[in-house]
Amino acid sequence: MKIKRIILLIISFLTFLGLGLILSRHQSQRADQVLNNNGLSSTYYVFNPKKKHNIKQLLTHVNEKYFRDKVQIHFESDYIPDRVLIWANYNLKSQPLAKGSSRYFTKSDFTGSIPFAVISADTKSRVVIFQNNHYLKENNDYVTIIGELKKNNESQNGQAVYYLSTGINQPTAKESILNYKVVVDGLNRNEANSLHHYLGGKMQVVDFSKTYNKQHGISPTKKLIVAIFCAVVALIVAALAAVLAENPVNLKFVPAGKIWTHLLADSGLRFFLADGLIVLVTTLGLQTWKFYSNHSQLYILFSIIFVMQILTYVLMLFLIKIKKGK
Repeated sequence: MKIKRIILLIISFLTFLGLGLILSRHQSQRADQVLNNNGLSSTYYVFNPKKKHNIKQLLTHVNEKYFRDKVQIHFESDYIPDRVLIWANYNLKSQPLAKGSSRYFTKSDFTGSIPFAVISADTKSRVVIFQNNHYLKENNDYVTIIGELKKNNESQNGQAVYYLSTGINQPTAKESILNYKVVVDGLNRNEANSLHHYLGGKMQVVDFSKTYNKQHGISPTKKLIVAIFCAVVALIVAALAAVLAENPVNLKFVPAGKIWTHLLADSGLRFFLADGLIVLVTTLGLQTWKFYSNHSQLYILFSIIFVMQILTYVLMLFLIKIKKGK
């Protein structure tokens, strides 16, 4: 009987490991999608401007005309492919970061006069360390690095890109927008058409999410099916543990001082103590071994499955008792 319970614990470990790996894979793919889309939403607009405005003029125009919208603009250089100037009129939702101490851009980074940088995984050749502070060498200037993006596991494309804040009061404000492809996120179609008139040139509408999963062979349905299978196996393990239980303790007839002694003698409690330890070790191990953009989802998933195992065990004991009574 002990061997059977050990086998059940091994199967339980494999199911929790499988669930954790599926969640990691899902979050990593989502993170790669965000990285590939440069932190923009699904639908955005790409302009190749023709009118001779500089960055300051464009940002002033956007601030005045679209102040009610949450607008994010990327200036992608025609001459320096790894350099992207970034501006927004709100606190941006962070792209996936490599380190806990990293941060992404906030609104104050764009309104001030000092630029900041967020680098990618392969930008480190341009990084200078001075008095434990990290700086990006930008021409003859040194820009403070506030964050580093997660390495994109999906491909090596874009791993050297670095983001440099821009704004009306920042050094890059004098640069001409003719040297950039202007990517604008946060406008509706009518507002985009109005901005197109202001910029001149060409406008392209991009809908990123429609083609991404298909192009990269990502099947959310397959991941869901495997996750459901692992969860069902975890519940079956709990049900079998109940079948193998050796005379569960009836606490009604146990003296108060000896409750724990009797509980520890119960095979079911020993099983769930071991199972709980497996859940804890698996959680800690996966966080060290695999990427998670949201650790709380891992905690919640494992907690739900573990509680469902306990409920399944109790229900199975109840059904066995009813059957014996008949």
